[in-house]
Amino acid sequence: MRQRLSWLLRLALLLNLTGALIAIMAVAMVPSTLLAWSDGAPDLRGHVAAMTVSFALGLILFAATRRAARASELGHREGFLIVGFGWCVAGVVGALPYLLYAHLAPGDICATAGTANPLVGADFCTVTHAVFESISGFTTTGASIITDGLWGQPGFTPDGRLGLPRGILLWRSMTHFLGGMGIIVLGVAILPLLGVGGMQLLKAEVPGPTTDKLAPRVGETAKLLWKVYLLMSTVQFVALAAGGMSAFEAVCHTMATMATGGFSTRAASVAGFDSAYFEWVITAFMFLAGMNFTLHFLWLRGKLRAHLDDPEWRLYAAICLGGTLLAAFALYRGHETMGSADALRFAAFQVLSIITTTGFASHDFEQWTYAPVALLVLLALMFVGGCAGSTGGGPKVVRYLLMTKMWVRELFLLSHPRAVRPIRLGGRVVPPDVIRAVAAFGAVYLALLAVGTGFIALDGQDLLTAFTGAASALGNIGPGLGAVGPFDNYAGLGVASQWACMALMVLGRLEIYTILVLLTPSFWRR
Repeated sequence: MRQRLSWLLRLALLLNLTGALIAIMAVAMVPSTLLAWSDGAPDLRGHVAAMTVSFALGLILFAATRRAARASELGHREGFLIVGFGWCVAGVVGALPYLLYAHLAPGDICATAGTANPLVGADFCTVTHAVFESISGFTTTGASIITDGLWGQPGFTPDGRLGLPRGILLWRSMTHFLGGMGIIVLGVAILPLLGVGGMQLLKAEVPGPTTDKLAPRVGETAKLLWKVYLLMSTVQFVALAAGGMSAFEAVCHTMATMATGGFSTRAASVAGFDSAYFEWVITAFMFLAGMNFTLHFLWLRGKLRAHLDDPEWRLYAAICLGGTLLAAFALYRGHETMGSADALRFAAFQVLSIITTTGFASHDFEQWTYAPVALLVLLALMFVGGCAGSTGGGPKVVRYLLMTKMWVRELFLLSHPRAVRPIRLGGRVVPPDVIRAVAAFGAVYLALLAVGTGFIALDGQDLLTAFTGAASALGNIGPGLGAVGPFDNYAGLGVASQWACMALMVLGRLEIYTILVLLTPSFWRR
């Protein structure tokens, strides 16, 4: 009886925090709803309905379980459960503006789905497509199912008068912005009224093998991270607007860059602007977004050597520089008319876009067959990712740094079997449990990649599409090669493959273990 009561209290806590997160998401829909209202756009009904349903559901869940939730404690297992469940709920709730726009907009949008001339928004008529776009946004993957309606396509003007409404495009970018730092961290930062500890949530949510607090209280830590996030976003917005990008598109691309997401208002991504200035600005901020945000905070506090003293940052910078120079040289030598400045620009942009898992495109790198070395560089970087504590996905640079140290130690121990040689990182000894977790993560990552590739291939896709699509989803990158190239989309995949990619996105965004632990019988035993 006591055990059953304990589980009921834990369920109340889960529903209470989930209700709070749903209500937060409803509030986050306000800007896109107001924009749809000011534009008099056809997505207004969908936005209003989605916001109303989300807020009402969230408020009901929060109010109904508040008293019982106060009697429960947030433990280690509850933290994993809330994070995993919260991200799944976010994917469903975030899909409502897309789905309801398609079904409630004036005119019968969904009746044209599958026809030769579908109306703009027909891509969102199915639950699968709407949830795919939402999960891709919140996990900052940037893979899309939109086939028509993005600006810059034939028949769709780049100012938004034709094509997808600005409200929908803003919501796409907003999902990136929220997912970048984490909707769970957001909830911990602005909901101190819950009266429960939050470090369990932060450990389950923040990317990377370790989590260092910047402040004694987890709520203060989350607020500090968000302040750095917002400050950097403001600077990028000003830089893009100063170069002539419209305020709306500057906001959308800033959100996508700082979250390392990759959703663009343009069908041709950043290449649609044909601007070297925009590309260099976005390249610089992708580089910053791929760093540990703790280092940014320390630098702003006056510790100017914070980045240089961090071994992970040094390796990250070296990989970015080396990859850029190698790809640029290959492009310059392989293309008869490409100058050195263009080769460097294209190489730097795509190297940073892939390693930080942003997924923007300034050039159709799938066509770099004249520079196979550059393609190999990008393919290799798909398995690297940004730094721990960044908004980027992927395995993270610090894991490769630790694995390299592990290999060197094993070679040393072969000739000195009695030696004691601990692995150090930044002057500190790395605990054995972290070393074991890093080694296990690599094995699980490869296993999931193999399973995802096989599943997508069995669903009817060629091997190149299946492999890069699975790698892109698991690494939260966005574009792959083949049918999911930088100027293509994921709408051509089968329904089963799309759901498989969604599962890989969530697994990759939450560092795999946060979800897999929920599937083990031992997690549910007392």
